[in-house]
Amino acid sequence: MKLTTINLLRGGVFSLAVVAAFAFTQPKGNNPEYGTPDNGETWYLLDELVPGEDYRCIPGSQSCTFSDSTMTSPNDSPVHQFILLP
Repeated sequence: MKLTTINLLRGGVFSLAVVAAFAFTQPKGNNPEYGTPDNGETWYLLDELVPGEDYRCIPGSQSCTFSDSTMTSPNDSPVHQFILLP
């Protein structure tokens, strides 16, 4: 009886850990994001770049990120500009 209770307790803790792992993670969308530092001449795929380390959005005159590489679908308001960091 005691062994059954311990096994049930272990199973409950494991189940709780699995639920917590899925509940507190954000899924990454399948929509790619692009950025351009030069008004569309050069495009960078942002899915593998880290904001703040690889690129930054600063106040400017164009949108920072786009959902395609044609500048027709901005992902943010047009008050930030994409800057690629060295």
